[in-house]
Amino acid sequence: MQLPAHILERLRQLTCLPQSTRVQFRLPDGSDFYLQVQRKSGSESLAEGDCVAIEAKQVEGLAASSDLDLEMSYDTLQDIIGGRLSARHAFLLGDIRYTGNRELAAALADLFAVH
Repeated sequence: MQLPAHILERLRQLTCLPQSTRVQFRLPDGSDFYLQVQRKSGSESLAEGDCVAIEAKQVEGLAASSDLDLEMSYDTLQDIIGGRLSARHAFLLGDIRYTGNRELAAALADLFAVH
Protein backbone atom coordinates (compact mmCIF):
# COMPACT_ATOMS: atom_id res chain seq x y z
CA MET A 1 0.00 0.00 0.00
CA GLN A 2 1.36 3.40 -0.95
CA LEU A 3 0.31 6.49 0.98
CA PRO A 4 -1.03 9.20 -1.33
CA ALA A 5 1.22 12.16 -2.17
CA HIS A 6 -1.01 14.64 -0.31
CA ILE A 7 -0.57 12.67 2.93
CA LEU A 8 3.22 12.60 2.56
CA GLU A 9 3.14 16.33 1.81
CA ARG A 10 1.18 16.99 5.02
CA LEU A 11 3.77 14.96 6.93
CA ARG A 12 6.52 17.11 5.43
CA GLN A 13 4.80 20.18 6.86
CA LEU A 14 4.77 18.82 10.43
CA THR A 15 6.91 20.68 12.91
CA CYS A 16 8.49 19.90 16.23
CA LEU A 17 9.11 16.18 15.63
CA PRO A 18 12.19 14.40 16.95
CA GLN A 19 15.30 14.43 14.73
CA SER A 20 14.43 11.05 13.24
CA THR A 21 11.21 9.08 13.59
CA ARG A 22 10.05 5.70 12.29
CA VAL A 23 6.36 4.86 12.25
CA GLN A 24 5.55 1.21 11.47
CA PHE A 25 2.21 0.33 9.87
CA ARG A 26 1.15 -3.30 10.34
CA LEU A 27 -1.69 -4.55 8.17
CA PRO A 28 -3.25 -8.04 8.41
CA ASP A 29 -2.63 -8.83 4.74
CA GLY A 30 1.14 -8.59 5.28
CA SER A 31 1.59 -5.36 3.30
CA ASP A 32 3.52 -3.79 6.19
CA PHE A 33 5.36 -0.54 5.63
CA TYR A 34 6.95 2.21 7.65
CA LEU A 35 7.49 5.93 7.35
CA GLN A 36 10.96 7.34 7.88
CA VAL A 37 10.56 10.96 8.94
CA GLN A 38 13.64 13.18 9.38
CA ARG A 39 14.40 16.86 9.75
CA LYS A 40 15.91 18.36 6.62
CA SER A 41 19.64 19.05 6.86
CA GLY A 42 20.56 22.29 8.48
CA SER A 43 17.55 22.29 10.79
CA GLU A 44 19.44 20.70 13.72
CA SER A 45 20.65 24.10 14.88
CA LEU A 46 17.14 25.48 15.44
CA ALA A 47 15.97 25.96 19.02
CA GLU A 48 13.51 23.56 20.62
CA GLY A 49 9.96 24.34 19.49
CA ASP A 50 11.04 26.13 16.29
CA CYS A 51 9.20 25.07 13.16
CA VAL A 52 11.21 23.07 10.62
CA ALA A 53 10.48 21.27 7.39
CA ILE A 54 10.90 17.50 7.40
CA GLU A 55 11.36 14.75 4.85
CA ALA A 56 9.03 11.76 4.87
CA LYS A 57 9.45 8.63 2.81
CA GLN A 58 7.59 5.33 2.82
CA VAL A 59 9.50 2.03 2.87
CA GLU A 60 8.01 -1.45 2.40
CA GLY A 61 8.52 -4.07 5.10
CA LEU A 62 9.37 -3.84 8.78
CA ALA A 63 11.59 -1.26 10.45
CA ALA A 64 14.55 -2.54 12.48
CA SER A 65 13.33 -0.32 15.31
CA SER A 66 10.38 2.04 15.33
CA ASP A 67 9.22 4.86 17.57
CA LEU A 68 5.57 3.97 17.03
CA ASP A 69 3.82 0.82 15.78
CA LEU A 70 0.30 1.21 14.39
CA GLU A 71 -1.86 -1.86 13.76
CA MET A 72 -5.11 -1.53 11.82
CA SER A 73 -7.10 -3.15 9.06
CA TYR A 74 -6.56 -2.20 5.45
CA ASP A 75 -10.13 -0.82 5.33
CA THR A 76 -9.51 1.41 8.37
CA LEU A 77 -6.37 2.81 6.75
CA GLN A 78 -8.25 3.42 3.48
CA ASP A 79 -11.09 5.21 5.32
CA ILE A 80 -8.61 7.43 7.18
CA ILE A 81 -6.62 8.28 4.05
CA GLY A 82 -9.85 8.88 2.12
CA GLY A 83 -11.10 11.32 4.74
CA ARG A 84 -14.12 9.18 5.70
CA LEU A 85 -12.84 8.38 9.19
CA SER A 86 -10.97 10.54 11.69
CA ALA A 87 -7.80 8.83 12.93
CA ARG A 88 -8.49 10.14 16.43
CA HIS A 89 -11.97 8.55 16.31
CA ALA A 90 -10.46 5.29 15.04
CA PHE A 91 -8.07 5.27 18.02
CA LEU A 92 -10.96 5.81 20.42
CA LEU A 93 -12.98 3.01 18.80
CA GLY A 94 -10.03 0.63 19.04
CA ASP A 95 -9.77 0.28 15.27
CA ILE A 96 -6.13 1.36 15.55
CA ARG A 97 -3.86 -0.22 18.13
CA TYR A 98 -0.51 1.33 18.88
CA THR A 99 2.61 0.71 20.91
CA GLY A 100 5.34 3.25 21.45
CA ASN A 101 5.37 7.04 21.61
CA ARG A 102 1.92 8.24 22.72
CA GLU A 103 2.59 11.92 21.88
CA LEU A 104 3.65 10.95 18.36
CA ALA A 105 0.49 8.87 17.95
CA ALA A 106 -1.62 11.88 19.00
CA ALA A 107 0.24 14.22 16.62
CA LEU A 108 -0.28 11.86 13.70
CA ALA A 109 -3.94 11.36 14.55
CA ASP A 110 -4.44 15.11 14.29
CA LEU A 111 -3.19 14.99 10.68
CA PHE A 112 -6.03 12.71 9.63
CA ALA A 113 -9.34 14.41 10.36
CA VAL A 114 -12.54 13.86 8.43
CA HIS A 115 -12.94 16.35 5.57
